[in-house]
This record gives sequence, C-alpha cells and structure tokens, in this order.
Amino acid sequence: MVVTDSPVRLSRIAPADLSAYKNLRDEGLRLYPDAFDADIESEQARPPESYLGKLGLTEPLGGTFLIGAWEGRDMIGMVGLERQSLHKLRHCAELNSMMVRPSHTGKGVGIALVEAAVAEARKAIGLEQIVLRVSTASTSAINLYERAGFRGCGVLPHAIRLVDAPGQIRYFDKLTMVLVL
Repeated sequence: MVVTDSPVRLSRIAPADLSAYKNLRDEGLRLYPDAFDADIESEQARPPESYLGKLGLTEPLGGTFLIGAWEGRDMIGMVGLERQSLHKLRHCAELNSMMVRPSHTGKGVGIALVEAAVAEARKAIGLEQIVLRVSTASTSAINLYERAGFRGCGVLPHAIRLVDAPGQIRYFDKLTMVLVL
C-alpha cells in the first residue's frame, strides 16, 4: 500500500518487530504525554518482549493486534487494537497506541493506519464496536478519527494528570469515540 510520495507498507507487527515498536512507542510517550495513558518513566524500563500480548497471537477470535507503518526498514507509525477479555465485553475492542512520527504526519499515514485497523477488526469473530479515547486538545487526531467513521460519545474531564514540576499540574480531558462495526 502506498500512502505517501514514497512507499509505505502497512503490516501486522510480529514478535521480531517489537524493538522497533517499543522505540516508536517510547518516542510517542516523550513527545505526546497527554495522548498516552502510560508514562515514559514507567514504560522505558520495559523490555520489548513485554508487549508480546498486544500481538494477539493467542486470541482465537481475533480483535487484538498491532499494525505498523514502514518506510523501508523504519517503523514510522503504529496503531493497536485490544479486544476486551471479559465475556460480557468481548464484543468491544479499544483502539490505542496510535502514533505517527512527526516527520510523516499530514501525509496520509495516520488515516491509512486507522483504516487498516478497522478493516482487520471487521475480520474478528463477534466484534461489534471499537472504542478509543483521545485528548480533547488534539483536534487533528479527533478529525482523523471522525474521517474514519468514529463518533464522539462523551468527555471524561481531567482524565490525564501531568506533573511538570512540583506544584505544576496540568490536566487533559479525553473524548471517548466509538465506531460501530
């Protein structure tokens, strides 16, 4: 699949790709602390293998995976889908870990990743909807998700709490969005 002037390949992330995934994820945690629930200080120490469960290799019904966007050997973007494990919630999955390197934003990589994730989610047995949470401050991300068919359904105020320095606290609200498959 070509999504920019240079060829970009989208594919599910395999165990051998987890180091590249972790490097890009750590970059996202540093650059966009309000976009991720996890923090760089906690995640930096995790080994790449600790993300193996996010690949969905043991998920018989599908709906759990990571997709990478590759330019040559470089992972330039990623998105994840994680199916709920509780029986009454198995019809739902959460879109997460969305990240495109700043050098590649605005070139169609983000929408291609989200559309690829939705297409892969549609193959999962019994999966009915995808939910995501996005910072209300990130209007470009919200617009991207809306173009992919997601609709807002509520805002959680003060969902993210960042402590920049002693006494300097910032809060970010999160918009919950849903796409019914």
